[in-house]
Amino acid sequence: MEKRQVIALGVAAIVIGSVGFVVLWSAQPAPDVRIGYLTKDLHQLALRVAIVNGLFEREGINVQLLSYGNGALEMDGFLNDQIDMGYLGAAPALVKRINLDIMVTVLAAVNLEGSAIMVSKSEYDLGHVTNMTDLAGKGVYHPGPSTVQNFLLRLALNQSGMSYEDVNAIYASPLNMANLLTPENPAFIAWEPFNARAEYEEKAVPLLLSGEIWPRHPCCVVASRNSFMAANPDIVQKVIDIHKEAEEWIVSHPTEAIAIAIDWLEMDPEPVETAFNRIIFDYNVNMTGLSIYLDFLIHENQLEVDKVPSNTTAFLESFVNTTFVDMP
Repeated sequence: MEKRQVIALGVAAIVIGSVGFVVLWSAQPAPDVRIGYLTKDLHQLALRVAIVNGLFEREGINVQLLSYGNGALEMDGFLNDQIDMGYLGAAPALVKRINLDIMVTVLAAVNLEGSAIMVSKSEYDLGHVTNMTDLAGKGVYHPGPSTVQNFLLRLALNQSGMSYEDVNAIYASPLNMANLLTPENPAFIAWEPFNARAEYEEKAVPLLLSGEIWPRHPCCVVASRNSFMAANPDIVQKVIDIHKEAEEWIVSHPTEAIAIAIDWLEMDPEPVETAFNRIIFDYNVNMTGLSIYLDFLIHENQLEVDKVPSNTTAFLESFVNTTFVDMP
């Protein structure tokens, strides 16, 4: 009996010790910063480069990454206190900052251009859809109502003498758009690399690259929740410094950057290289471009009437803070 008790006590001690070890081993330190980004968005390659090149570890920053399907959903992540900083489109940041009072500030740019309106290759080859006016009455897939791509679609339609109401705008994930194309819904607009991949797979061809719609248009930005920025200016500065370093490295090491992108996107080299060459990586904020965004969003009635800034210049000056990115 005593022998059984000794054995039982020994087993219990081992189990308790093991549980304690597992708890200690699995405990993770709280992140210094939670950063959001868009799923498989090549525009945001700088964040992936920073991770792969160990820039956050070098600076002693513990980062938690959270992925979102589009910029509007990422703004909801700010609203719900899921993230502290984020890589996302300038348009959703503007729309939801104003309409929902989600208090974020743009600190740096990420890229210019890098989107496209794509059409079914078969419909294009048959001559059914070869310009924007051929899309009248047809379906166009887009990644969300508050996205940069939705803005570009509206702009391209206006430039063609059409309005947004002349097409059937259908929400879809960029991951699936090329596979959804039909004669009735022959087009989509998305960010890279989904356009280049659809072209590579001979499912779609570019109708308009975004640089043709609006040359050097602003696209993605880095933003921070205002309360986090106020409480952690040192961490925000380090993140922006890392972002600048990663952007400069991409520009000076394109071959290595493309290799990182190929591994990250799990895609063949050819479409990744095509997509990469359609993106301008630049961390400098284009205030003129943001002003054009805001004016067009107002024109398109994308902002709540009672939330439209009475002084758009003053609003943008409060919405953008280049102090961090301008630090040498």
